[in-house]
Amino acid sequence: MRFSKFRFEAVAVLATALLAACGGGGGGSSGSSGSTSTGNSSNGSSNTAQAATTTTTTSQSNVSANSAILITPASNLTALPSASGNASADGTAYINAMRKNVGLSALPSNAGLVTASSDHATYLVDNQAYGHTETAGNTGFTGADPQTRIEAEGSFTMMGEVVVAGQPAAFSDSVSPVETLFDAPFHRIVMLDDFTSMGVGYMANSNWEAFNIDFGSTSADTLAATSLVAYPYPGEQGVPTSWFANEDPNPFASATQYEMTTVGYPVTIQSAFGSTLSNLSFTITATNGTNIPCLAQTPQTTPSELSNAALCAPYSPLAASTTYTVRVTGTLTDASSQTHAINVGWTFTTAASGVAHNSTQGLTNRPLPKF
Repeated sequence: MRFSKFRFEAVAVLATALLAACGGGGGGSSGSSGSTSTGNSSNGSSNTAQAATTTTTTSQSNVSANSAILITPASNLTALPSASGNASADGTAYINAMRKNVGLSALPSNAGLVTASSDHATYLVDNQAYGHTETAGNTGFTGADPQTRIEAEGSFTMMGEVVVAGQPAAFSDSVSPVETLFDAPFHRIVMLDDFTSMGVGYMANSNWEAFNIDFGSTSADTLAATSLVAYPYPGEQGVPTSWFANEDPNPFASATQYEMTTVGYPVTIQSAFGSTLSNLSFTITATNGTNIPCLAQTPQTTPSELSNAALCAPYSPLAASTTYTVRVTGTLTDASSQTHAINVGWTFTTAASGVAHNSTQGLTNRPLPKF
C-alpha cells in the first residue's frame, strides 16, 4: 500500500499492502489457512486480453519524445540472495537486487522505517494477526494504521507498506516471505515504486511469523515523468510460470473462480508517483503466436488500489522454457497533467523447471501465508 503524507492513495498493495482502500488491512486472526479476499463476482472473460496484432518489441528509436518508455534493465544483473536464515537481511538484499535489475535505484535502510516496520511485525506475532491495522489495547500496539506508525518515526512525503504473516510452516525459508510479497502483483508494485528509503521488520515465534516492509520518500520522486517500470523486466530469464492467487486484494476478485487457485505469473507495469495510467490494453503472446488470456486490473477497473500502475494476471500457468511477448498500450498522464502515449513491448522467458521462486512451490501442502 502507498499513500501520501496528506491523504491515503490507493496504489498497489498485495498481501496487505498499505493504501487507503487497500482491501487488505485485516485485523487479528488465528486461522491457519486461506487469506481474506474482497471483490464482487462477475464473468472474468470480458476482461480477457485479445490476440495481439503486433508482437515486435518497441525500441526507443521508434517512439516519439512525448511517448512513455520502459526503463532499461541493468546490464550486469545482481544475483538474488540464497536463504541465510536471516529474513530481514534476505528481504533487504532481495528487494534491492530486484530493483537494480529492473533499472531502479537500491533503497537505503532508514532507522525510523526499520523501527515502524519491526514494531508492526512484533504486534502481528504477539497477537497472531495479519494485515496493516492494529487495535489499541492489544499487546505491542504502536499505531492503528501504517501512516500513523510511519509518521511517528520520521517525516516522509510518500509512504507505503507491504506485509505478510502466518504460521511458520507457511514459509519454506528466510527468503520465502519477501518472495511471497514480490510475486503478488499488488504488493510487487509497491516494492518497485520510486521510494527513496525503506525499513524491513521481521518477527517469529513457534506459532506465528510476520514480515513487514515500510517505505518512505524524503525527496522528490526519482523516476522520470515518461518512464515505465515493467516486471517481468525486458529480457528476464527464469521467470516463474505460475502464482497461487491468494493475495488480498486479489487480482481475480471479479472472477472469483480463480481465487485460491494456481494461475499464470502476473505481469505489472507502473509509472512515477503522481502520474495516472488510462486506456490500457495488455496482450501476452507465446513464441508460436498463441494468445495468453489474462485478467487486467487498471486504475479504471480498480481505482481504490491503483493509480500509477496496472497488472494482468494470466488465467492459466505459463509454459516452461518459453519466451513470451508483452505489449501494453494506453496513456500516461504525468504529475503536470501532460499526456504521453504508451505503446511498449518486451519479452521474458520462463524457467526451465517451470518454477523459479520458492514461494510458488508447495502452497497446497502447507498453511497459506496471509496478506
